[in-house]
Amino acid sequence: SDYRGKANVVLIFGSFTCGSTITQLRAGNPPLDSLYRRFKRKGFEFFLVYGVEMHPGEDVPRPTTFEQRLRHALRLNKEEKVPFPIVVDGIGNEVRKRYHALTNPVFVIDRNGVLVYKSSWTWAPEIEQTLNEMVIWEKAEARNEMVRMCYSEKLVGLTRNRRISAQVHRRAGPGAVGTFKALLRKEGTKG
Repeated sequence: SDYRGKANVVLIFGSFTCGSTITQLRAGNPPLDSLYRRFKRKGFEFFLVYGVEMHPGEDVPRPTTFEQRLRHALRLNKEEKVPFPIVVDGIGNEVRKRYHALTNPVFVIDRNGVLVYKSSWTWAPEIEQTLNEMVIWEKAEARNEMVRMCYSEKLVGLTRNRRISAQVHRRAGPGAVGTFKALLRKEGTKG
C-alpha cells in the first residue's frame, strides 16, 4: 500500500534453494535484473519475497527462526547479486499465505492496487510482456483513450535449466540433491 498511486509493483516469490528463482535471476530470457533495470525507469518497483526453502539440504536447511531465514536471504543477495530489494517473509509465511502463493509465483499490482498479473511460476518472458502492456495502457490512459481490461488465462510449459538447477541443489547439500533426483524418478522425467 506504500506504493499506491506511486508505482506498479512486481512481487517475485523465491528462495536460495529454488532452482527456478536462480535460473530467472541468472539466465531468464530476459534475466530479471534486465527487466528490473528497464522497467524501474517506467514506474515499476520489484521485490523478491524470500520465503520457503524449496529444496533444503544439510548446507542450507529449512529455517526454524526468522534469523535463519534472514541469513539465507542475505546469502542469496550476496551470491546472486539480486538487484532489487528482498523482503523476508516471516517464519509463519504470512505474506505467502496472504497471496495464496504456490512454488515461486509472481504478482504484478498496478499503481491503483489492482492485481493485473498472477502466475504460479516466475517466467521472465511473460512478465516482460505484461509490463510492456502496462506501459502502453498507462500512456493510453494519459491521453484519455479508452483502455478495456480483459481477463486471460493460459497454461505455459516451462523447462528448467539443468546446469543451474543442479548447482542450486548441490549448494543446499546432498539431501537436496537426493530429494530432487527422487522427485524426477517419481515423475519419470530426466534431470
